[in-house]
Amino acid sequence: MSQATPGTRPFGVLVVAVLIFLAAIFNIVFGFWMMFAPYSITDIGGNEMTNIPTFYLVMNGILSVILGLMYFWLTKLTLIGSATAHLLISFLAVLNIVFALFRLPYGWLAIALNVVILLIINTSKAKAWFQQTA
Repeated sequence: MSQATPGTRPFGVLVVAVLIFLAAIFNIVFGFWMMFAPYSITDIGGNEMTNIPTFYLVMNGILSVILGLMYFWLTKLTLIGSATAHLLISFLAVLNIVFALFRLPYGWLAIALNVVILLIINTSKAKAWFQQTA
């Protein structure tokens, strides 16, 4: 297989960077929603959960915003070809798969998406891209 030349970003890496960027936006929007949400939330089954402490919602919102900001940083590292980004993307994808198993049957989409991300970033061209910088 051919190796990526320096300066030529593989299309798969660009797709992964876009997915990370979208995750960052989602986490920030969701985090602010959690911080300022009405304090009764309806779950996916239509059940209203009214006994959620305000502190719990605010802390989850703050942590989600922080995660979103970290994803923006990871997007930048991905686009410049950092080896750190490769390691972090692999770690977060595996972590997301493990936690998605606890959300079955609703976690199938997260599992599928993270498996695709793992497959993309472990191609020879993507590995060459991520070995450009440390």
